[in-house]
Amino acid sequence: MAKPTLFSNGMKFDKAGDAQRHFQAVLNDGEMQTRLSGAEHTALDALFRDYCAATEWPMPAEPVSYFRDWVRAEGRSTKGFYVEYVNGKVDDFSYIKAVRAVANWKR
Repeated sequence: MAKPTLFSNGMKFDKAGDAQRHFQAVLNDGEMQTRLSGAEHTALDALFRDYCAATEWPMPAEPVSYFRDWVRAEGRSTKGFYVEYVNGKVDDFSYIKAVRAVANWKR
């Protein structure tokens, strides 16, 4: 039985796979290196903050923006999300891992 995936901003998906597809579409349907705004920013902000809460990961500072860019690793590149903090620090994060963490979060 699929369990709903709920976010702190009220966003709700019937199952984690639906949430993953939603964020995959946000990642793939926009310009690279462009700051997200509006509903996309709101959704990514809820995903990232809930991911940090679910994993008890302390953010280095307050998030101020999110954007898409290439995540480069040895011999490969993939599209990914990045968060920029008020202090100028930037981190990439996996929407797949984030959705899984939120879906399994014991609040």
